[in-house]
Amino acid sequence: MEDNSSIIDDVEIVKEFLVESNDHLEDVESKILRLEESAEDLDIINGIFRPIHSMKGSAGFLGLKDIGKVSHELETLLDEARKSKLVITPEIIEILYEGLDILKKLRVSVVNKMDGKDVSADVVEYQPLLSKISQALGKNLVSKPKKESEPKPPPEGIMLGEILVIKGDVSEEQLDAALKEQSKHLGEILVENGVTTPGKVNTALKIQNKIGKATSETVKVDTQKLDSLVNLVGELVIANALINEFLGSNANGANKNISHLNKIVKEIQDEVMSMRMVPLKSTFQKMARLVRDVSSKMGKKVHLEISGEDTELDKTVTEEIGDPLVHIIRNSIDHGIESHEERIAKGKPAEGLVRLDAFHRGGNIVIEIEDDGKGLCKERLLKKAIEKGLIEPNASLSDQQIYNLIFAAGFSTAEKVTDISGRGVGMDVVKKNVERLRGKVDISTVEGKGTKISIKLPLTLAIIDGMIVQVGAEKYIVPMLSIEESIRPKKEDISTVLHRGELINVRGKLLPMVRLHNLYNVKPKKTNPWEALILIVEGEGHRCGLLVDDLLGQQQIVIKSLGEQFRNIKGISGGAILGDGHIGLILDVGGIINLALN
Repeated sequence: MEDNSSIIDDVEIVKEFLVESNDHLEDVESKILRLEESAEDLDIINGIFRPIHSMKGSAGFLGLKDIGKVSHELETLLDEARKSKLVITPEIIEILYEGLDILKKLRVSVVNKMDGKDVSADVVEYQPLLSKISQALGKNLVSKPKKESEPKPPPEGIMLGEILVIKGDVSEEQLDAALKEQSKHLGEILVENGVTTPGKVNTALKIQNKIGKATSETVKVDTQKLDSLVNLVGELVIANALINEFLGSNANGANKNISHLNKIVKEIQDEVMSMRMVPLKSTFQKMARLVRDVSSKMGKKVHLEISGEDTELDKTVTEEIGDPLVHIIRNSIDHGIESHEERIAKGKPAEGLVRLDAFHRGGNIVIEIEDDGKGLCKERLLKKAIEKGLIEPNASLSDQQIYNLIFAAGFSTAEKVTDISGRGVGMDVVKKNVERLRGKVDISTVEGKGTKISIKLPLTLAIIDGMIVQVGAEKYIVPMLSIEESIRPKKEDISTVLHRGELINVRGKLLPMVRLHNLYNVKPKKTNPWEALILIVEGEGHRCGLLVDDLLGQQQIVIKSLGEQFRNIKGISGGAILGDGHIGLILDVGGIINLALN
């Protein structure tokens, strides 16, 4: 467990260290994966060395002895490698991964300590790692060092001492000695001690100044301040809608000014929402490590192909989507990708392929996970579902409904439970987590060829595109993501089943019809479907028709929580303040379908 009693007094500095160290560890993880492919690339080795060196310095300053010790030993290993005195072998790669995982655990123990949590269970044993590093240094050092390449320009945000070390102008020991007696500027001390020359210090200062100018355009902002700004902009959007509604056609000469105000409010809203957007790169990079570890444990060779990692998504959504991706990719490798022998027998490449892609489509972000494995077997899925009592033996299901069985709670086709899968909880969690983010999961598969799982997500959780519908005196909001079309049916298209449920015929397909006025006890203006309008909607894998009096138009809706006491109301996901000042309830289509069908 990290002894961090000395750091509690300076909470802000520690918080900054935790943010920076998280970025450093993510950067190191992605570079170790690259180093595994290109073991002699000095640029990659230097790219791993620098973040570890920075962490060591910061940890020493803050009194985080355990993080400092592990970082120092890893830095020693990497220093020998970047001087071409150490050969990067698979054994060294495993040591780097182990060191990375230990640093992550030590960082978590600091986070827990700062949050006031019980850290008695956070003991991290790292002595075996230090022994491995010591042995590796003894075994893998080469007698004749290779010729060192020209030092590359240092990274952004680096200190003067680090620049001099990286350029090879001073040693680590000389820098540490100068820092201990620092009563003047560091450069002056190093020159007075005869360690380096004024010219070299000036060159390093010029590099530092250039880096400072390059990075001064970025400002770190607390996410709570950003959330507060998003909420204020939401209020501004609502206030603007109220003004528009109030003035209406009575605006006289103010129409031009109101139009200009609308434009400015929209631009402010877009800018503020974009501030919360972050690229999916770090999330996707974590999946690369996952594929390596799981495929190695399963004894399979699997290559991960990533594209679209620069696609941006709301920070909250990015953080939440990591867990579903982990479950899907683990399943792809475990259940989807065949063994080495099976693939060769089928005429496939011995190495399996998993593709991870992200792109924009229709105002949403789509993340696709595709494998070239054996695909889903409908007969096997049906057999397992009947065995577990999830469906009746004589049930008639479409192909899509059969594939969606893998999302049922407790469903698994694994023959035995392993530490990777088999308990029937993974894909159930995927569906729940994605739907909690107001997204959708779709499956397409070809038996023997592979499976593709698509996750459609909203760009942000704060604002949605919604259709305002009228039912009697009430107004409801239906998310545009759930709407397929709106129709006015003919009288002969409506049929009743056992004088209870109603069905609507949409181009030869029968769909259940839900009367919103019955569901929410509202007096409607129109009760005959052929005089009203029906919205064809889809939610949780089912389609139905919602009977409404009228459609009032589409607009961007700022979502408001209904509070804890209304949190679990089925069919309602939130509320919004409409242009006329009234509250409109945002409908949860999946919940409405479950209410109506059960």
